[in-house]
Amino acid sequence: MLHDLKLYANNFDKIESGQKLREYRLYDEKRRTINIGDTIRFVSISNPPKYLFADVIKIEIFKNWYDCYAQYFEEDFKDRYKTIEEVVDDTYNGGYYTKEDSVKYGCCCITLSNIRNKK
Repeated sequence: MLHDLKLYANNFDKIESGQKLREYRLYDEKRRTINIGDTIRFVSISNPPKYLFADVIKIEIFKNWYDCYAQYFEEDFKDRYKTIEEVVDDTYNGGYYTKEDSVKYGCCCITLSNIRNKK
């Protein structure tokens, strides 16, 4: 199954270059339809005609952002944040997700592979 997800330019570029292999999202109705083996088409918010494809090889579901970010903090966040709490604060204060939605839906970490520009 093919899923469309939008990304800000910085994260889009990191996935495209292979620097970012995990995508962290709210586990809402849209993300609950994503399964291992599915393909995600990432669309750049800054440059909408620009897109890339990636295969889903793992989905991990968490009740809160702290546990979600803690799973791969050393690999994915330590170069930009001092603590897991800082990543969580950025999630809320950066306008990504609200605390209410996070409590309601939980969150997920989607591991990607086979990143490509054409399907």
